[in-house]
Formats: sequence, C-alpha cells, structure tokens
Amino acid sequence: MIVSFQPRGSRALRVIVVEMAVKAGRGRLLTFAELATALDVGDDDAGRARVRQAVSSARPVLLVDHRMALVPDRGRGYRVAFPDEFAGIAQDHRRKSDKQIGKALAVIDHAPVADMSPDELKRFQATAIVIRNLHGRMTSAEQRIADLEAAVEKLTGPPRTVIRGEVESA
Repeated sequence: MIVSFQPRGSRALRVIVVEMAVKAGRGRLLTFAELATALDVGDDDAGRARVRQAVSSARPVLLVDHRMALVPDRGRGYRVAFPDEFAGIAQDHRRKSDKQIGKALAVIDHAPVADMSPDELKRFQATAIVIRNLHGRMTSAEQRIADLEAAVEKLTGPPRTVIRGEVESA
C-alpha cells in the first residue's frame, strides 16, 4: 500500500501536489486525472484514494508555506481556493468541530461512571470538566459574535451578497 508521504522517485507525493497547486494558481481546477498522472497512480478508485491521501497531507504545507488551500470539487478534483473562500473553509472546520464537541458531550453524559474504578473516574471527571468548559467558551463566543453582527446589521443594514465575477451596482 502506498501512503501519501512515500516518495515517487525523489519527491514525496504531498510535495508533488503542493508544486502543482502553486504552479496552477488560484481558481484553477486540478482534476483527479491530472493528479493521478502526476502522482503515477491509476485513475480508478484506488488511485483516487491515493490522490485524496496526498492532497490531505499536502494541505498543511500548502497553507503554511504558500498561504493557499485546496477545496474539493465533487467528482472532478480539487480547486485552488480564492482568498475570499478562506473564511468559509475555516467556518466548515468550525462546524465539524461543533459536531465533534457534541459527540464528546454525549459520551460524557452517557458514560458508565458506576462501573469505573476510582482512577478511571478521576480521569473521566477531569476530561468532562475540560470538554464542558470548552463547550461553554465556544457557546459564549458564538453568542457574542451573533450579538455584534446583529448590532452592525442594525446600523448598516443587511450584508450585501457578492457573486464572484459580477460587479455590484451602487
């Protein structure tokens, strides 16, 4: 099995993906076929899985070193993100983290504490405090942001929708 950090020749697969994205530039679609060819993997299901692995390991390098991101284009490949998409990408990660915190709270709320040893119970209680504290802070921050957005909207009106490639008329 090939993993994303195994080299193809003298270069790691993630490095190949990073180089392709940087060369392609913002807005350019890197198709599964192009990526599969560059990575020397098939354009079948197994090849696509290898492409996804390489893209996944390339993302942090691309973000930190080049301030770029790849967004999936379902069924086609990955597109190099435009700068105005980064807030949405971050928001997607936040939504995923909200789901995970919800799952963690469910585990905390329904754990079999009566069956735990004293040491297990202490560890569990410490973890529960951390997770509940994190959830409370996130909830509080989201409420403050919502309040600020509502105050700004009262002063300036609803936000304008801007569609890429279209010019706003004043």
